[in-house]
Amino acid sequence: METKLCFSCVQYKPTSCFHKAKKEKDGLQYHCIDCSKQYHAKRYVEQKDKIRDQIETYRTNNKDKIEQSRLKWVAKNPEKVKEYQRVTNLKRFGLSVKDYDLMFEKQKGLCAICNNPETFVHFKTKKLAKLAVDHSHTTGKTRKLLCKSCNTALGLFKDDRNILLSAAQYLKDNDV
Repeated sequence: METKLCFSCVQYKPTSCFHKAKKEKDGLQYHCIDCSKQYHAKRYVEQKDKIRDQIETYRTNNKDKIEQSRLKWVAKNPEKVKEYQRVTNLKRFGLSVKDYDLMFEKQKGLCAICNNPETFVHFKTKKLAKLAVDHSHTTGKTRKLLCKSCNTALGLFKDDRNILLSAAQYLKDNDV
């Protein structure tokens, strides 16, 4: 196993304990990862405002470069992006992935209104959609999981019970 001397803690450590550094002769930083973390944490505390200003200036002056880098990363990591989007969307409803999975299990994978599994297939991915998280637009509280059709229908009826009852009565009265 190859080792290298850390200039901060003055200990020989495996080369796997050092970050890469293209400019160094051996291709590794001269501080081990642990020492580097300690240094940067201390530096951040001591110079928090200055560092924050430097970051803001860099972001302002390099918007295009940052956006290109982001797009490149997104293209290389579609699964991570998809998972991040799922976690973020569930957070809007105060749910974690685990909470969603528990709701899904409790409903046996079926829509809370029509008692059918989701049938909507995404146009681009050709994958079956997940059940939607239904929530009250008034209180923001989560209700249950619905298929795309039922969730869309509720939205089109503006979550208004009177309109829904009127629609049900209409169907009943005009059953041909």
